[in-house]
Amino acid sequence: MGVQASLWQAGRQLIGLPDPAGGTFDAAGDFDRVLGREESSFPLLSRVDPYGDVQFMPFDMPQLLSEIERLLPSARQEPERRGLERLRILAEVCATMTDASIAFVGD
Repeated sequence: MGVQASLWQAGRQLIGLPDPAGGTFDAAGDFDRVLGREESSFPLLSRVDPYGDVQFMPFDMPQLLSEIERLLPSARQEPERRGLERLRILAEVCATMTDASIAFVGD
């Protein structure tokens, strides 16, 4: 299954976010194959553990968005690209909220 990322606010998962490919989505996945990069270049995404959990807050979103943009060119397969694009949407929405977070959950 890999890593799944979802957006939370006040203890509730936000669902029905606009999917860049059309329709809606509730969580982002399929991007974990492009993770595992050098920690100094990707300080947030290098903390995502395929077997653990980590949470990022709104103040982390500018850095997270920067890391996603740098990873997108390395996503050569459509599922990986779609996963990163959905993760970008989660980060963009989270950045506009004060009591939100993105939770990354591994297997």
